[in-house]
Amino acid sequence: MKIILVGAGATTREVLRRLGDQWEVAVVDTDLRRFDRIGQIREFEAIVGDGSSELVLGRAGLDQAHAVVAATGYDDVNLACVKIAVEAGVIRVVGTAIDPSRADEYTDAGAHVIAPSALAARQVEISLEPRRVASTAFAGGKAEAIEFYIGPDTPVAGKRLRDLHSETWVIAAVLRGDHLIVPHGGTQILAGDRVTVVGSAADFAAIVATFTSGESRFPEGYGRRVAVTLEAEADVISTGLTAVDMVRTTRADSLLVVQPDTGRDTGRQQELDALVGSLVLGAEGIDIEVRATKEKSLVSGLAAVASEESVGLIVARTPRRGGLLGRLQAVRALNTLGSAGVPVLFVSKIPAWEKTYVLSTRSLGGEAAARVAIDLAKGLGTELTGVGVVPPTFVTGVDEIGEARAAAAWLREEASVQGVGVHRKIRRGNPVRVIEELVGPEDLVVLPMPAMPVRLSRGAIAAYLLGRLPGPLLVVPPPV
Repeated sequence: MKIILVGAGATTREVLRRLGDQWEVAVVDTDLRRFDRIGQIREFEAIVGDGSSELVLGRAGLDQAHAVVAATGYDDVNLACVKIAVEAGVIRVVGTAIDPSRADEYTDAGAHVIAPSALAARQVEISLEPRRVASTAFAGGKAEAIEFYIGPDTPVAGKRLRDLHSETWVIAAVLRGDHLIVPHGGTQILAGDRVTVVGSAADFAAIVATFTSGESRFPEGYGRRVAVTLEAEADVISTGLTAVDMVRTTRADSLLVVQPDTGRDTGRQQELDALVGSLVLGAEGIDIEVRATKEKSLVSGLAAVASEESVGLIVARTPRRGGLLGRLQAVRALNTLGSAGVPVLFVSKIPAWEKTYVLSTRSLGGEAAARVAIDLAKGLGTELTGVGVVPPTFVTGVDEIGEARAAAAWLREEASVQGVGVHRKIRRGNPVRVIEELVGPEDLVVLPMPAMPVRLSRGAIAAYLLGRLPGPLLVVPPPV
């Protein structure tokens, strides 16, 4: 088969690398020196001349050509070339539109058109757009096939295809790990999937928004309720109203109050009922249920109830003793409440929620904490700061500043999906001291839940900070 390539530039060079051996190639260019740059790729016939000339194309073998590609740097030359080739009856005629706005002229001439700058822009767009993996146009540019990565906060995550209604796009394939799924109505889209969406090019922006946007979902993935204990009036105005605040600003749907089982002590039961009544006054519109626990420790009862009910967040009082005894109390609280497997928010008063800080690491627990921090920063309307702490080089022997920057970049990428801006703070030193120096009394700190059981000897950051921070501390386990 015969092919004529007009223009000995970069496009022709790449075409020559990809052509099969069955092709007999002629290259046309006005500059003899340009043939030397492509001469080592494969054999071809060099034709010196103007590719917009019917005479020159005739010398290149136009009457025998199966394909003509016009790939000079000038639209006028390329258009003239493709018109000659189409009139000569060449089956495959391709033109490169240097100016994308002139693409229709190639189509009107009967040629297939490629706009290199538009293709480059498409690849740049894919690289810049979070969670878009690949994109290609077909059906004469009227349709698009786009591959997306499904994040945990993507609106379609967890939904079945039958629940996704659209007149202009369909999900054609789902890649789950190494397994390719041809989806049907019952197929559920999961976080981590790569889905291929085919749809109208006219709805390109809407399709991208559907599959790359994010929404706050916390505490979904853990449960739908916020759990809290009420023993005294001080609990109502601290943990109680904080729990109410969390229901209002997250996807939680109700509040669960855990109280001790009073047995036949009607006086004590009336006191507890009064506490719930006080909380109800500040929780208008929120469903509140009460659970009694027979556990000797109310904290243990809270953890037990949270394990059995659909609880997505526990709100608890912050241990407030310093020194070794304070750390032991922190370890006990983390071990007891952490056994429920849900995030635990420790507070001593109702926070004003001025800023949100999260320790940015790319561990499983670190990513879980980061996603919760993003959701809460969005819901609470606070600034979000990712804190990267790098140990001194003399301690590890390796400079980990690159890993800290990569973790901060990942956090920014994930937060951008929800429109949350991220400030980056990278410091060298001890993470406990770095966080203590950065945060204020109204700032929320979000940390990964340490490995269970927590021990002081392991140096868990949460155990050292719990009780020492002036503001609220949220400890987040990875979702099951």
